[in-house]
Amino acid sequence: MRALTWVAALALAACGVTGVATPTVQRVADPLPVTASEWVELTPDPVRIDGEVITATCSDAPGADPAFKFWARRGVSNNLVVYFDGGGACWDDVTCSLPRLARDARDDDGFYKGELIPGDNPNEMRGIFDLDNPRNPVRDWSFVYVPYCTGDVHSGSSTAHYTNPDTNAPYTIQHRGADNFRVVLEWMRANFDAPDEILVTGSSAGAYGAATHYGRIRDVFPGGRAVMLGDAGQGVTTPDFLELRNGNWQYDLPESVFGPDAQLTSDDDIVAMLAAHYPNDRFAQYTTAHDVTQSGFYALMGATNACQAWTAKMATDLTVRQERAANFRSYLADGQSHTILRSPLFYAEQSGGAPFAEWVSGLLGDAAPENRACANCLAERVRCRF
Repeated sequence: MRALTWVAALALAACGVTGVATPTVQRVADPLPVTASEWVELTPDPVRIDGEVITATCSDAPGADPAFKFWARRGVSNNLVVYFDGGGACWDDVTCSLPRLARDARDDDGFYKGELIPGDNPNEMRGIFDLDNPRNPVRDWSFVYVPYCTGDVHSGSSTAHYTNPDTNAPYTIQHRGADNFRVVLEWMRANFDAPDEILVTGSSAGAYGAATHYGRIRDVFPGGRAVMLGDAGQGVTTPDFLELRNGNWQYDLPESVFGPDAQLTSDDDIVAMLAAHYPNDRFAQYTTAHDVTQSGFYALMGATNACQAWTAKMATDLTVRQERAANFRSYLADGQSHTILRSPLFYAEQSGGAPFAEWVSGLLGDAAPENRACANCLAERVRCRF
């Protein structure tokens, strides 16, 4: 347990259905002002979808507050950012027994965020959330910010039962990230009308959430230009993790995109399948060459020589996506840092051969930017610790 906790500390220190039915519950949450607004904090009501009443919730891990809320703001333009936040993951007795809670003093306590914490407020974030920066390509856009507190990369629809390995006490986790976003999406349906452009994005666990829910968002908003950008969520996982993910989370990929056996889709195939299904939309990924958080979770999944193995698999997967999908782009940066969209690094990063903020601006523009990659950066320069 002590070794596993150490890996979690490395990881979290760097972290930070087709045709959705119209619900019978009329008010999902308070409406957003129709003119440009500041950030609004919203607590959603239960919603009836496909005959089921869905109540948004956090993990309800022992000691955690299950209350869920989200944030939104109205921009000046008719464009929309849907952002999924990150914060680790859990999938078995050990990892789910160590949530990070609001009372924890350090960012590296626990394997996953089990409840909302003060740092979840988008008013406290930088990067694309710095709405006064003239280099921010989405400073005039509307935003929906989806926080994360379910341990399932926004993609679960399950109540899972675990046993604490230290005390042998049973406990349950509400892996309800997919259900939470279905509730948020109903609110979006009522508050946004045919955006001209949509950016679906997220960091770390949120990068997976952006991919999971991209098809559902396009079902609700089929018009306009759309881009998906995954920040530090490359889909490098082990076969054993795939089985645990499906069993404990009930991974909820839409069949309209991924077929009748959607749950069997491996993490490294998801973005490529989205790009093939939506050839007129753009898909992109950002990562550093030696992301300490992603390789740390790869170790937790049972990978050996995880640092080197993660980098090698990540680089191979990026090359395959670039070769197979004309509408896919990537930015590979130097170093070990994890995520970029929420931090000042968004404006400072240029190790890929171009300033990242300008590269994202191009991604949202008429002509897609080139794939970018740091020079001679795949060779490990710092000794790997797992």
